[in-house]
Amino acid sequence: MARHLARIHGTEEDKVNCPFYFKIGACRHADRCSRIHHRPAFSQTILIKHIYRHPIREAELQAAKEGRSVDGVEVDEAKAREDFLVFFEGFFDELSKFGRLEALHICDNLGDHMIGHVYAKFSEEEEAADALNVMNGRYYNGRKMEVEFSPVTDFREARCRDFDEDTCRRGGFCNFMHIKPVPICLIRDMEEDAEDERRREEMERVERRRKEEGGVPGGIERAIGGVVVGGIEEIEKGRVAAGEADRGAGVGHILGLGVENEVVGGIGVLVRMVLVPSSECYGGYVCDCSRYLLYWGGGDKRTKE
Repeated sequence: MARHLARIHGTEEDKVNCPFYFKIGACRHADRCSRIHHRPAFSQTILIKHIYRHPIREAELQAAKEGRSVDGVEVDEAKAREDFLVFFEGFFDELSKFGRLEALHICDNLGDHMIGHVYAKFSEEEEAADALNVMNGRYYNGRKMEVEFSPVTDFREARCRDFDEDTCRRGGFCNFMHIKPVPICLIRDMEEDAEDERRREEMERVERRRKEEGGVPGGIERAIGGVVVGGIEEIEKGRVAAGEADRGAGVGHILGLGVENEVVGGIGVLVRMVLVPSSECYGGYVCDCSRYLLYWGGGDKRTKE
């Protein structure tokens, strides 16, 4: 029985749980739906509801305000496209402050239950939680943001394939996501800018820490790979000046003692280092770069043999 319930969960066979809410995070019946909407307590994906101003709806509201018919309203497609890309870039920049974005989708649907929805999927649930806690209740362009966790993590099941192929017959009132297309080159550029900003902020934190701890002795900035010394960590068996090489590898110096220690430094965490005698480093010892394990800022583990 349990296996059967697990198999049908979120499908049309499930008579208890709403399949549309499970797949899309929105249901046209809202609270009147006869099936249950399970709102997750945590998720990688957040939904910012009705925050994008759809140009067709805005044109209809303007026509109604002026006493004109809302049927067949015209939209300046070039201006609408430019406004959308400005909106996308602004939200991408803002959300990237909380972590690495795996997806940012803006709905082109016109149905009341989906119009203006923005879905943002982060690489970590903690990042999504930070974004929700900060952004929920804030105002954007005169609208108060309503942010919630979304059950949607696989947008392949949520998006309308017919819309992607420009063949959807339901138009803007389709119940599957009509995701507005964004040039891939723009997304790549923004991802690179976000990564550069995260590295810059990390290096600033390292520099502040170095200053708070009193800096390092002169002449220590020479080591394998052109290390920039990032700070000093006082530990039980010796003082360790940990630095950065390339994209944050924590190559370090030992000042005076040839021992194995755990070192925190740079963008990554140097977990184990083996020291060999050397005249190249202050104090007579330098890290043997052939044997160490790094935990990088991105979370993956790399071992250099």
